Amino acid sequence: MTAPWMTDVEKLRQALAAKDRAGANDAVAALLDAKAPLGQQWRQIAELMRVSGELTLALRAIDAFVAAAKGAPAARYSKVVLLTQAGRLREAHELAETLPAHIPDPAGRAYLLGNTALTLGRVEEARAYLLTAVKHRPGWGPAWLTLSSSGSLKDNPIGEQMLADRAAAERQPEGDLARYWYAVGKLHADRGEHDDAFAAFAQGAALLRKLTPYSRQGNEKAAHAAMSGFPAGFIEELNRQQGIDTSRPIFVTGLPRSGTTLVEQILASHSRVADGAELNLLHHAAVATGGVSGEAIAQHLAAGGSIEKLGGLYLHLMAERFGPEGRIVDKTIDASRFLGLASSILPEAPLVWMRRDPLDSAWSCFRTFFIHGVAWSYDLTDIAHHFMLEDRLLSFWQERLGERLLVVPYAELVDAPESWTARIVKHCGLGEEAGVYAHHETDRAVATASSLQVRRPINRDGLNVAAPYRKHLQPFIDAYRG
Repeated sequence: MTAPWMTDVEKLRQALAAKDRAGANDAVAALLDAKAPLGQQWRQIAELMRVSGELTLALRAIDAFVAAAKGAPAARYSKVVLLTQAGRLREAHELAETLPAHIPDPAGRAYLLGNTALTLGRVEEARAYLLTAVKHRPGWGPAWLTLSSSGSLKDNPIGEQMLADRAAAERQPEGDLARYWYAVGKLHADRGEHDDAFAAFAQGAALLRKLTPYSRQGNEKAAHAAMSGFPAGFIEELNRQQGIDTSRPIFVTGLPRSGTTLVEQILASHSRVADGAELNLLHHAAVATGGVSGEAIAQHLAAGGSIEKLGGLYLHLMAERFGPEGRIVDKTIDASRFLGLASSILPEAPLVWMRRDPLDSAWSCFRTFFIHGVAWSYDLTDIAHHFMLEDRLLSFWQERLGERLLVVPYAELVDAPESWTARIVKHCGLGEEAGVYAHHETDRAVATASSLQVRRPINRDGLNVAAPYRKHLQPFIDAYRG
């Protein structure tokens, strides 16, 4: 006789084949409620639910996997990974601390704990773990990269240890070696050794460019799609079709390293704002519509879709990540490509676009290792190409959205922090509070390259950062301004 839960397995297969999110969710929930004996398959189901943004089901599934494995350390490590991916870094850190030193291996465990500790602002704890990681795995680029981001190493003996590890680093795979060169570049920059810094960053970028080539044609096509099919009045007409409250999210976009994390931190210091992160949730709505263009949205609606359901999907996935309470800052790195979709389905969501001096932005992007890979950032002329596309996007959305889109010049925010902070807060529909003017005192996890900077008061350190490297940046200057 077939076990009753086998029917739910078949329902799950059918739902996945039909790309039926609700059906897949119902089938997984039924399997969990029935305590189906799926063993190792629970880990696969957990990953499936995580990728689709259904974190409640993902966490239930990983708990079922851990239970099936009788709490084995390797299974608990799988839960640590899922918690990290779900943004639950404190839980991940606490669980990782309970694992034996060899899970997943001594270097890997120390590296994981070092990363989560740094994200939580525990710098000395992070450095201790990361030094343990390179002790167990000499030359390991990922650990050196995180160590380099833990603050200035100008007068720290860790720097000399890093340089002495070069031979071991050169025996690592190219991706890890690239991370090592980014770490060395940061060390030289801390020391004011500008030529050596640029050379190291360039070596890392060259390795990554081989691994992740940049397609100018592909980027141009994506930018065109993002602006296509949004004639005057189109977004406003769709907004009138939205019948649910969509004021919870606050979108902060702009180029990477342009001050978006600073604005996120300012807003997250308000009592009505629960948190913020690079959420990457809009792509789920884009999958539902079949694209980000106005034409894709219109075709989806003509086929029976609704603005209310699209907005509801985004808000549901946000609640999966952060719970139901408080407003949330979404600073997804490429939100400029989803702005038409976001403004159409979430009419009450404030939109903020950060602008920084192009040369400072270019240098900051070139010297930053982006964990998810940003192919245009590995070459100065590619950076110029991408920046020009983003300039076109900004001009387009300023014309289409008007005052709904607040453009914040980073230099002006730094020079007049109180007036610009008040303006940002007002634009986002928030009342005046003292906390937003002391954002550096807010204790929260920040999982971006700016995690340490935003824990300091607003300062001018981010202005004119490219000046010492100007001679090296001429290819960008010629391509962008020429």
